[in-house]
Amino acid sequence: MKNNFWQRTLTGFIYVIAVVCCTLFSAYSFFILLLIANFFCMKEFYELVLPDKSWIEKYLGIIAGSVIFIMFAFTFSSHLSLAWYYHLIPVIMLIFIIKLFEKTHNEFETLAFQVLGIVYITLPLVMLSKMGFFNSFEYSPGIPLGFFFLVWTSDTGAYLTGRQFGKHKLFERVSPKKTWEGSVGGLVLTLLASYGVSFVFDDVNKMDWLIIAVLIVIFGTFGDLFESLLKRNLRIKDSGDLLPGHGGVLDRFDAVFFAVSAVFFYLLLTN
Repeated sequence: MKNNFWQRTLTGFIYVIAVVCCTLFSAYSFFILLLIANFFCMKEFYELVLPDKSWIEKYLGIIAGSVIFIMFAFTFSSHLSLAWYYHLIPVIMLIFIIKLFEKTHNEFETLAFQVLGIVYITLPLVMLSKMGFFNSFEYSPGIPLGFFFLVWTSDTGAYLTGRQFGKHKLFERVSPKKTWEGSVGGLVLTLLASYGVSFVFDDVNKMDWLIIAVLIVIFGTFGDLFESLLKRNLRIKDSGDLLPGHGGVLDRFDAVFFAVSAVFFYLLLTN
């Protein structure tokens, strides 16, 4: 138990340092960070939902997701027309065409999971990459870094509060360990953290950061629950073993996918 604690702590420390440094350094390092996350999350996802399929069928989705992410990143960083966003359609159509030449069973089931991987993983990471260019054509790490920090605060607050005071189950059928007390504790800590974040990153105002904090807690919890439901149906504990003590990369980003979608559209509507 003690060795696992230190292993988990060291892995978490390296993970946080990598995210912070890549986000702060430049737009390109930020894009590379998210591209790597996209690759490993999709790889873990397809290995979970398509365990009996060939590597070609799994990597078809990964390649399509990577191409989509790279094209969006290029569009954001090069200030191209919004018309370039429609590249998503021919990439998806290409997957459909490739299906015509596959001689496998359950082609449409495989296709559904391949497209789901893009919707569930790639598109939220595209939204996160766009957050670095929200208020101008120049890259600013403020919103994405503040977002990451609040996601981590929410997770930590919910874990510590739930472990100490948790009694009432939040969604026992899906995640027996999550409690209402943990969620409330995560919310309080994240709201306090968002107030501090507003002084460091002024890309948006204090009220925006407070609302972002609430959205992260609510939708990040839904993200955790969705992945818990997936793993529960597949009867597994972790999505992978790439991060010692933490499981897979997908386990670290499950809250991000849902939270970033809510935060992105809030910023889109109000800024």
